[in-house]
Amino acid sequence: MYSATHRFRERSPGVIATRFLEREDHMFDDKVTGIGFLKTTKARHAEEAIGHTEGLVTVLRLTMADIKPAEDALKIAKQFFGAHQYAKAVQAARRAESIAVTLDERFGKYQKSLKDLQSRIESMERLGLDTEAIGKVAGIAEEKLLDGIRENGAFIPNYLAARDILERATQVGRAFQEEAEIASNRIFVAELAIESLANLKGATDNGAFAHGAASSLEQAIHDATKELALGNPGNAAEIAKEIEEKARRLKTQFAEATKTLTEVDAKVIDLRGEGVLIHSVETQVKMARDMLDRGLIEPAAAMALRLQADAKSIADQYQKATTTLADAELLYGRLQREGFHSYEADAALRDARRTIREGSYGRAIEHLERALQAFARRTNARSSLGKDIEETRTRVRLLAGSGLSFMPDIQEVLGRAEREFQQGNYSGSSEDLRIATVLLDGVTHAPSPKK
Repeated sequence: MYSATHRFRERSPGVIATRFLEREDHMFDDKVTGIGFLKTTKARHAEEAIGHTEGLVTVLRLTMADIKPAEDALKIAKQFFGAHQYAKAVQAARRAESIAVTLDERFGKYQKSLKDLQSRIESMERLGLDTEAIGKVAGIAEEKLLDGIRENGAFIPNYLAARDILERATQVGRAFQEEAEIASNRIFVAELAIESLANLKGATDNGAFAHGAASSLEQAIHDATKELALGNPGNAAEIAKEIEEKARRLKTQFAEATKTLTEVDAKVIDLRGEGVLIHSVETQVKMARDMLDRGLIEPAAAMALRLQADAKSIADQYQKATTTLADAELLYGRLQREGFHSYEADAALRDARRTIREGSYGRAIEHLERALQAFARRTNARSSLGKDIEETRTRVRLLAGSGLSFMPDIQEVLGRAEREFQQGNYSGSSEDLRIATVLLDGVTHAPSPKK
């Protein structure tokens, strides 16, 4: 049995040409010049062209390329040669050669595209990606191949269109795999972020914390993995990115909440030492720490910030309430020495002292504001009464030398109003001032006596 190499040598252009010459020697025995020489030259050219093309076709038979169109064209060339139509034989041989070269070149490109697609499918399968759709492309390309096209006078396989289909599928597969690899890497990073979050409290008694802190994120990891398996790497990458960002945010919130609760504890100790009732904040700090220990980071962090604000507010209200009470008591004592007494002010101060003892510092401030308003009304009334007395005294001085018979009475009543004002008897002073004013108005508005 001959080898492929031996068969190729047997079909080489030189061997084939020799055989043609041996078979056709009798055609050239009688004439070697003139027309016989011309025919001999044309025949030799045709024989060489056919031999060269047949050698090329023989080599291509060793490949998987479909070279039947070239073989058919070569048969036509041989038929022309047998009919002594050497010019047509040369043309047919050259056309067969062109078809063979075209088929070889295009088949090589098609084969390379097919191998690239197969390699891409194998690579995707190693990553566990769905390759069912892309795996069908090879069949589609083969169908396109069999459709064929008419070119150079022959019906040949449509390697170009089939190759384009394979290349597009390979590009789509490559892009999908790249997205899938990015998503896979993001999922891996997200898993590391979850693990880091779950280990924040260390190995000691970490079960409850890890479950509370990471359970929702682990569910999201499952969602991301599912999206990747369904062929949605973009969605998977986005979910994984959100998981990573949330895990990082929770770690930051955990550190900040721990620090804030420590600061609130210190503030509570200081306020308790000053006598401030802050039991509600202490109780809620314990609740916040319990939530933090169970991995409920977000509500614990929000509660820690609120408690920090509450502790500051209580401290400010306590300071304001106690300071305002001390100032109000001093002011009320001075007013009392001046003769001022107010049931409303007494009640407001009494309520303020009681609510301070109860730790209701905001309510205490409200009661103190009532007392201060009573003081303000009293102060305003005193100021207004003093101004009215001074204005009346000015009018009396202006009329002192006018010889009015009622002037001594007016001066006496006005003097009594001044003394009562100085003694703090503002109601008596106001009454006497009103009498003096009425008398003064009666004198100044009385008609002049006729002469």
